[in-house]
Amino acid sequence: MVTPDQARLNQIKLSLQKNNLDALILLHPENILMATGMFPGSSHVVAIVDVDGKVTILTPWWREQFVLTESWAHEVACFDWCKPRSQIDPDKAVTDWLKNWQTGSGIEKIGADLTVHHYSPNKMPSECFTYEKIKKTLGTVFPVARDASDQINSLKAIKTSKEIEKLRISHEAIRVGVEVFYQEVKVGIREIDLAAEINAAVIRMVGHKGSKYVFCETPQITSGPDRTYVADTLSNHPTPRKIQAGDIVLLELGAHVDGYWADITRAVVVGTPSDIQVKLHQAVLAAQAAAIDAYYPGKSTGETLCQSAWTAMREAGFEKGVTHFLGHGLGFAYHEDGPTLGPGENVVICPGHVTSIEPGLYWRAEDQLIGGIRVEENVVWGCRPKEVEILSDFYRGLEKS
Repeated sequence: MVTPDQARLNQIKLSLQKNNLDALILLHPENILMATGMFPGSSHVVAIVDVDGKVTILTPWWREQFVLTESWAHEVACFDWCKPRSQIDPDKAVTDWLKNWQTGSGIEKIGADLTVHHYSPNKMPSECFTYEKIKKTLGTVFPVARDASDQINSLKAIKTSKEIEKLRISHEAIRVGVEVFYQEVKVGIREIDLAAEINAAVIRMVGHKGSKYVFCETPQITSGPDRTYVADTLSNHPTPRKIQAGDIVLLELGAHVDGYWADITRAVVVGTPSDIQVKLHQAVLAAQAAAIDAYYPGKSTGETLCQSAWTAMREAGFEKGVTHFLGHGLGFAYHEDGPTLGPGENVVICPGHVTSIEPGLYWRAEDQLIGGIRVEENVVWGCRPKEVEILSDFYRGLEKS
């Protein structure tokens, strides 16, 4: 059993009291991680946290020892599944167990993660499950079963000190990938080969500071004016294209260590950057600084910070190159539901929020396509004005290091 994150458990208890609930029932990996300290690594794991802070985990039998070792659960229960000659339906097994547990516990009013928005790649098979059958039965098991997804997302948005320390480790892992990017990018290397080198470097960080699992999304490498000009970071997969002299090369890299995510972007020019490339890069860095300078804890909103960054890029003469928002929440997922730094985002940014800051410019001169430059940092917003911890505070230059 790992040492409980008491700050996290206290937050959950207060949230349950505020929302008049007896317990949270959690089915999805990032929510289980928040409530138990354990990245489940299997489907059909269920975490329950009651209003007294007691944590119960139901797991398939083969994960029992892992759960006992890696979580702070007070109680671990198992069900048979996938044993020889076993015909057990896991959805039914979970529901049957919940019925028996409810009878013994007296829990009546529960909230659950009934609505889950995944804006990120799958990092384990358990994310492929929607658990719709189980969710539909909760109303028959408990007298009151509410969708607590917004409540759970609000809890996840504010990270505890222990969770931030886990995020620091994730960024130490992803830093190695960034170093390989700058070392290996060169004329003639294919995008896919560069991506493979970066991926291998990151996943070799398994074991770093006791980590059990490292996942690295296939690094997104785009090169040259045509490919970097398109800002769709969810479909910019590396290709066999060979990098050429003078190319802008973008790296979009997402990875997690034991479920805690890092998400960064770097831009480099192969060779000597042109004047316009340098100016674009400088404007992007100025936009990041402007967003941080605009931060006042408990007052600034996602709209405020985004507009500050956009103003900096407009003042640098690049208004038409602004095509996307400033940032998103992250930590338990590659992209969390919030907070978002963008137009119309009125959520107030508070100490403990963790977001990306990723201004980008995608530029076409009158007679020439230049391409795109984006730099993405991950920050923990602090307790004082203009105070952030930059988790990804490593080399971000436009030239090879």
